[in-house]
Amino acid sequence: MPNRKKQLQYLEEIRIGDDVMPWEQDRELLSETSLFLGRFTENDLRDLMEQVGLMDLIRSKGYTDLVFTLARQDFTSRMYVNFETTGKETRLIELILREGVFRPKKTFIERYDFQEGLTMILVEWLALQDPKGSFTSERPKLPGQSHPGLGGLRNLQEMLYTFGRKCRKDAIVDVPQHYHAAVIYSRLYTDIYARMYSFFSPVDAGLFKAMTRDLDGRPLAQISQAVALGCLRNTVTGLYETWRPSEQIYPVTKRLHAYFESPEYQAIVNRTAAKVKFAIDWEKYQDMLEQGIPDEA
Repeated sequence: MPNRKKQLQYLEEIRIGDDVMPWEQDRELLSETSLFLGRFTENDLRDLMEQVGLMDLIRSKGYTDLVFTLARQDFTSRMYVNFETTGKETRLIELILREGVFRPKKTFIERYDFQEGLTMILVEWLALQDPKGSFTSERPKLPGQSHPGLGGLRNLQEMLYTFGRKCRKDAIVDVPQHYHAAVIYSRLYTDIYARMYSFFSPVDAGLFKAMTRDLDGRPLAQISQAVALGCLRNTVTGLYETWRPSEQIYPVTKRLHAYFESPEYQAIVNRTAAKVKFAIDWEKYQDMLEQGIPDEA
């Protein structure tokens, strides 16, 4: 599990104050309470997991006698779900969320400058894992994985949306550290509440669109590993490219949803995607495999 905060590219956190969040009169209390996000008890979370089908999924994998560990400090909430005992070897779910108000460092569309700040829940860390499972040729190891996935991302997204709505946030935001994470977010969540995860930067959204357009035909795990190993080439420039994590946002409010659906945003996305073309240097990738690659790649 990472020990540092995710690095934001286009958003900066505004110090919380009464002038920024006047509706949150119990600000100090919410900062110190052990309730998840300052509002949810363990029973609330269990009930919500039942509602979204996450409990059924966990039971179908043979896990029972769940143990919840909740903690909250400085607007960062942690939820760990284990089976039978606490400890890394029995960990099923790790969820670390941070509440904050964020202001864009750069405005891409003039009528959407968001300089008043956006209230968001930042996903600092998320892991859904099956500690008794095994990697297979059909479900190979993805970069950064220690165990096979539990398979409940769609269910958990419904929980995240509920958190955002009940806590009156503008959005859920994540910074995918690997290419496959961004792909999974964009593929799985398109039909939930008629919204989808989109990159705050329409330029990054355009580059991502081009990557998903051009890097098809092989398993996602293999493509993501090749990208992580520096085998991604921009065939227009001839240069190798690296995966650059940036904010991928799920809008909760109508105004932020309208930003991603606006003609200006979509025009930048399409214009950017049309200017680039990507490919994987599979020969370089194979050479690196033969040399041996680190476990975390």
